[in-house]
Amino acid sequence: MSHETTLPLRVKAAKGTPEGRIHVLDQLRGIALFAIFLCNLTHLTGASLNETDKIGVFLWNAIDVLFGNSARPLFSFMFGISMMLIFDASVRKGRRPYPMLLRRMCMLLLFGALHVFAVWNGDILFMYALDGFLLLLFLWMPRWLLLIAGVVLFVVTSYEIQSAMSPQMTEWLQLLSPSSLIYSGVLRLPNPDLFFSNPYLSTAFGELILAVEHLTFFLFGMYAYRSGLFTRLPKHPIWASTIGIILLLAGWLGKYLYSSPMNNVWISSFHPVACFAVTIGAVLVVIGLAGHGHARVLEPFRAVGRMAFTNYLMQSLIFVSLFKEPGEGIFASIGLIGSLSMTIVVPIGIAFFILQMIVSHYWLRYFLYGPFEWLWRAGTNLELPPFRKKQVVTETGQ
Repeated sequence: MSHETTLPLRVKAAKGTPEGRIHVLDQLRGIALFAIFLCNLTHLTGASLNETDKIGVFLWNAIDVLFGNSARPLFSFMFGISMMLIFDASVRKGRRPYPMLLRRMCMLLLFGALHVFAVWNGDILFMYALDGFLLLLFLWMPRWLLLIAGVVLFVVTSYEIQSAMSPQMTEWLQLLSPSSLIYSGVLRLPNPDLFFSNPYLSTAFGELILAVEHLTFFLFGMYAYRSGLFTRLPKHPIWASTIGIILLLAGWLGKYLYSSPMNNVWISSFHPVACFAVTIGAVLVVIGLAGHGHARVLEPFRAVGRMAFTNYLMQSLIFVSLFKEPGEGIFASIGLIGSLSMTIVVPIGIAFFILQMIVSHYWLRYFLYGPFEWLWRAGTNLELPPFRKKQVVTETGQ
């Protein structure tokens, strides 16, 4: 049993929102994990991009157009949904959600700090933990206020959007930018050069800036949850799928034009919108498939998505151990493989992810959580949850 004190009655869970686990969310998390992994392959392996390697260049460009700057927002979007799910589940059980969520983010910050400073500097866990702390300030908001906050932050932090605006408007928006305010605050320190020369402080500062710039996607996820995205849209699968496909095609076209010689100031300003259109398009297509009864098409992504935390850490731990260039700390000197071309690296990455799918599927036949998910839950709830499925049967007396 949890030792949380009871919750004041004035804090309520949102109406019209789903209870329990959302399988579509697990599938989306698995898809996002795959997309992020493909985008990270060059950094995880030190892969070389040689213009003479036509296949490798094509693969990298395809990954960039399909997933670049869309996969991380997708993961952020779902993280915001998860925060709301945990918040509402805690409220429904009569517990205080804020202390529990604070512990959850502290645990994630610890994992992220170990990962970014001792394993691989491409980590996103540290940034997500910082965003989690910031989201605690927004959980009380009604959905309309979440939407306004998300849109304002999106415009203020998307410098490419501002490129098509007048210099006066751009200057005014940049003055309002949380990143600019944070940077100005650091410059007021007695010795800012000493701050930026410290590798730990400068890395943490960079992660904080990234967290602020990604916060908008978390807020959109929270808004989507509060709006009943996963209860209303499955009832209208044709609309969800159609709008999702339109957004995907429009977003991919915008991203392709951005990376082509046709790029101009208007295409550049549209780029952040195009990237997020792909994110929302993917969400709607998956929801549409589930509503049509075609969820089995994406079922292989569900188990790997349920163990996304463990699988993400295993990707970096294994790849920085195998490849020479990407590791931090002790991992900087134990790699065995030098730089390979993208033509070789991409098939290796896809094969590894398929292996993770298989292992995750069989792991969850016997265990309730991935190992790192179990540790995260234990630290969050300050108790040791059951790990093996047969433990639950034994403890319930069934």
